[in-house]
Amino acid sequence: DAGVVTTEREAGVADGGAGREFFADLVVSDADYAHTEQELLPPEKRQYDADYWDSRTYAPSAFLLYLGVEGDVEELAHHTLVLPTDWDDHFGTIFDDPAWPEDPAYYLCVPSKTDDTVAPEGHSNLFALVPIAAGLEDTPEIRSEYRDLVLDDVAENTGVDLRDRIVFEETFCVDDFADRYNSTRGTALGLAHTLRQTALLRPPHASEAAPGLYFTGSFTTPGIGVPMCLISGLLTAEEMAETEREANGAA
Repeated sequence: DAGVVTTEREAGVADGGAGREFFADLVVSDADYAHTEQELLPPEKRQYDADYWDSRTYAPSAFLLYLGVEGDVEELAHHTLVLPTDWDDHFGTIFDDPAWPEDPAYYLCVPSKTDDTVAPEGHSNLFALVPIAAGLEDTPEIRSEYRDLVLDDVAENTGVDLRDRIVFEETFCVDDFADRYNSTRGTALGLAHTLRQTALLRPPHASEAAPGLYFTGSFTTPGIGVPMCLISGLLTAEEMAETEREANGAA
C-alpha cells in the first residue's frame, strides 16, 4: 500500500502501486494532515487518533459552478459579491447547524473581463462560489437543484440571466475536494481558526510519533489561506534545517 515509512532514524515514501520505497533523511507531507496520519501511517506512528480528528472544527467547503456563456456580461465586474439582506442565516448553516443555505451569499468571478485569452471570442468565462459547511451530503440531485437556485439568484440580484446562454458548465463540491485532494470532510481550506485551534493548539510541523516526518499547509501553523500556507512552508523548512543542524552538532 502507498504510505509514509518511518524508522527510528529515517523516513520515506512507499509507492504501493509499484511496490517501491524511497527513503530520505526527512519527508514533508503537504497533504491533508488527517489523511496522512490516518491513511498513510501505521497506528503506532500517528500522533492523533480518529477521535481527535472527528472532534476538530473544519473550515468551510464550497459549491463551485463553472460556466462558459455566450456573449458578454456587462453588468458584472471581474469580482462581484452577492449578499442576502440577512446573511446570519447563511453563516449559521456553515458553523452552527450544517445545511445547504437557502438564501446564500456568494462570490462571482468573471476572469474574461480582464483576460480575453480565457474564453473564446464572443463568450465569457465565470464561476460562482458559495461557502458551505464541510461534510454536507453531496449528490448529483442536490447539485442540480443548487445550480438552479444559484442561477435564479444571479438573475434576480444582478440582472444577468445566464440560464439560456450556457455552453459549458461544471460543478465542484464537497465530494470533489475529498476525492481529488483527500480533504477531510471535503473542506476547501483545512482546520478552522478557532480559539482551540490557533497557534500552538494546531497540530505541529514535526511529527512527534514518526521521526523524520514533517507537515506543512493549512492544518498546522499559522493557518488557512494561501499566504498562511506559504508561511507554513517557510516555518517547516526552518524547523527542518534547525533539526539537521542539531543532529550534525552545529551551533
